[in-house]
Amino acid sequence: MTRRRLRLLFVYLLAALPLIGWGASRAIQTNANSPIDWVTHDFAPRAEYDRFREVFGAGDVVIASWPGCTVDSLELDTLVEVLERSPAFFDNSGAWYFESVVTGRQVLADLTSGPFGLSRAEAIERLRGPLIGPDGEATCAIVTFTADGLAQREVLVKYLRGALSKYCGVPAGEWHLAGPIIDGLSVDLAGRSALDQFALPSALTVLFVCVLCLWRVVPALVVFGLSVFCQGATLALVHYCGDTMSALLIVMPPLIQVLAVAAGIHLTNYCFDAEHAGFARGADAAVEAVRLGWLPTILSAATTAIGLASLLVSQMQPIRQFGGYAAAGVLMTSGLVLTFIPASYALLASRSQVLSQKNSAAARSHDRTGWDRLAGVLQRTHLAVAILTLCGMGLLAAGLPKLQTSVRIETLFSPQSRILSDYRWLETHIGPLVPIEVVLCFDPDCRLSFLERVQLTARVERELRTIPDLGATMSAVTAVPDQFELPQFAAQQMAGSSSVIDILRTRIDQRLSSGASPAVLLEQALRQRRSGSRFMASRPAQHWPDGPAEDDLWRITAYASALDNVDYGALLDYVEQHVTPLLNDNQGETLAGVSAEYAGIMPLVQSIQQQLFADLFRSFLGALILITVVMTLVQAGVLPGLVSMVSNVFPIVLLFGLLGWSGVAMDIGTVMTASVALGIAVDDTLHFLSFFRRGLDADRSRVDAVRFAYQHCGRAMIQTSLICGLGLLPFAASSFAPTARFAWMMAALLGSALMGDLIVLPSLLLSPLGCCFVRHETINEK
Repeated sequence: MTRRRLRLLFVYLLAALPLIGWGASRAIQTNANSPIDWVTHDFAPRAEYDRFREVFGAGDVVIASWPGCTVDSLELDTLVEVLERSPAFFDNSGAWYFESVVTGRQVLADLTSGPFGLSRAEAIERLRGPLIGPDGEATCAIVTFTADGLAQREVLVKYLRGALSKYCGVPAGEWHLAGPIIDGLSVDLAGRSALDQFALPSALTVLFVCVLCLWRVVPALVVFGLSVFCQGATLALVHYCGDTMSALLIVMPPLIQVLAVAAGIHLTNYCFDAEHAGFARGADAAVEAVRLGWLPTILSAATTAIGLASLLVSQMQPIRQFGGYAAAGVLMTSGLVLTFIPASYALLASRSQVLSQKNSAAARSHDRTGWDRLAGVLQRTHLAVAILTLCGMGLLAAGLPKLQTSVRIETLFSPQSRILSDYRWLETHIGPLVPIEVVLCFDPDCRLSFLERVQLTARVERELRTIPDLGATMSAVTAVPDQFELPQFAAQQMAGSSSVIDILRTRIDQRLSSGASPAVLLEQALRQRRSGSRFMASRPAQHWPDGPAEDDLWRITAYASALDNVDYGALLDYVEQHVTPLLNDNQGETLAGVSAEYAGIMPLVQSIQQQLFADLFRSFLGALILITVVMTLVQAGVLPGLVSMVSNVFPIVLLFGLLGWSGVAMDIGTVMTASVALGIAVDDTLHFLSFFRRGLDADRSRVDAVRFAYQHCGRAMIQTSLICGLGLLPFAASSFAPTARFAWMMAALLGSALMGDLIVLPSLLLSPLGCCFVRHETINEK
């Protein structure tokens, strides 16, 4: 009957394979990825950014230029015509995938046209930075995508590059593209490339180390086969829950695989122990392994799942997805490990010596000698090791408050990557690319005249130009001749006739219906001459931020470098300090009905960076509290539970303390590792303490109980740590920095955790703190 149940289990698993395979293949598609996509629309700074875009237009742009692209290049006119007319840039219904295509050449021509036009030199000077380079010649084309275009960005960027080569004569690879569209697309491609390049090397590494650790091919193939099944099942879960793979989810499949292999190796070692204890039949050894290993296996899975699930508190959508799906995959894996592996060994045992290890006796004898020596060393030095460890953790913990986070573009890719090379070229030849938006809000009660509002906007823009980290500015007054800014001229015109004011209003009205970046600045003047300016028109139900619907909004855009070492938080504070005094009257009182709001990419990126740090603290604290509670329950005492947690906190304090002291900023991949590593580190601790308790139950001394634990699970602990670390390490070569940092941080944390479990934990158990375990046992016996 039992054998029938086992065969039925295999039938069900085989029947699930087509569904798992199809779901996993569908899941391996990347989402739209960029830092602003990592937070939901419910995130308050993102909601403010979305409202800004509703009022002033979308900011999903591609900035394109190439060597020789100047304000006199006729190729720019050709490019605009191709993008506006080629069927490749329209959907099946004839809708254009772009909101606008603007070039510096077009804007320069517009600013210098008409009776009130600027001189060419003056217009170039005003456009220097946002659209024209420092040399007064180099310029760019800026393409703004619609929502439908954003969904097709990979294809459209490919067509755009083709148009640059075919119609502008730009040799392939010599164009330079940047902007939010390119940021997100680069993340997509990097994530996909990481999976394509490193998934197979990772799997082969896991298989090779698995064979080396278990010494026989059949058990290794059983464990590896189960890990592949769990990997596919978790991927299928992503698809059947309605999601696809984001760039950060790329490391989830190999993580599930190495965790499945680790659990399988522990259980297989329990089978080996049972066989050498006298259970000659494979089926009996498998049953004994389940009896011995079900509790530590389930507890290990639970603590790992807690560490992963703690990421659900994050405001970052990819982090929440990673935590949720990985936690579900770990729990599913533990159930399959306790059923599939014993069932496989039981069914295969009758046909071959699956568990027999010819060289195992000599190997175990050698292991026992090595573990005995280590236990002897710690018996003599445990107090020094414990004190040095605790003092070192205290010193390193002082670096934790110094931790920094970043989601800036230079932290997402290697310095040699194409995207950072393009950013460097564009910022050198055109100007800085990261916008900060200052929006002057004039409510209906504001008594400032139209020209006074122009003058205030001009004063704010001039003040922003004095800030060293801001390289360029642009606003409504970019199109206004200098004489219109003079108070005496305004007074003369208002005293005489309103005709000049009307012309000025019309000029701004036509030129400055702008969007969220230089791509849309003056775009309406070139394409959609409206009767109302987006800077000044009344917009019922589309006001900014939450004030009266008739607010008059004037926007000033300043630009900072995407690559220079600029502290965005400090820069935002500095900008506010410079702007606020300008909103006061001669008596130092705030002008009635006038306020300033700060929006754009820079404030949003700064908010995301702050949220990342808050997420790290909250997720790790949540995992630490829950896992500590579990450990106190498992160890049946608060003090034993706290002592057992020291070795688990040790690797996190070590690595993150070093990061804090070194000043290296953490990215989104690094942030995830703390809670994940804490959950995984507890696995080996549970196995070690399980055998340590059994040693104490057999009336062994603490030293002998440590030896007993070393001999029965020390080898498996090394094996599982090697497999987990080496299995993830190939992804450290990924061009997507968060994936690479997640891989090497996990490998380093797991290596440190192994040292904690093999050195720190036994030292604590042998120190006076370890007496709590003995006293507890004595009380139980009474």
